[in-house]
Amino acid sequence: MSPEPDPLPQAWVPRVFNVSLAAVLLACLSPIAYRLGGLPLWVQVLLVLLSLPVVLVALACLSSAARPGSLGRAARRARARRTRRQEPQQGP
Repeated sequence: MSPEPDPLPQAWVPRVFNVSLAAVLLACLSPIAYRLGGLPLWVQVLLVLLSLPVVLVALACLSSAARPGSLGRAARRARARRTRRQEPQQGP
């Protein structure tokens, strides 16, 4: 019998998942972008505003795929800053 092989490193999993999720989200928006030209201006503005959160989530997914964990570290740093700011200043 051969010894058990070492488990494969799994660092690629979040990257592939985040890129795939961003691709699916952007693919859902592509029909809107494709047909946007023939619509009245107010409809164009409304569709752009409604699709903006989806675009922001797709950008966050791509950012997370580029550097896994960076969004979580940024959130922890912001939370730490917020709690330091809210604590009363203690003097000697």
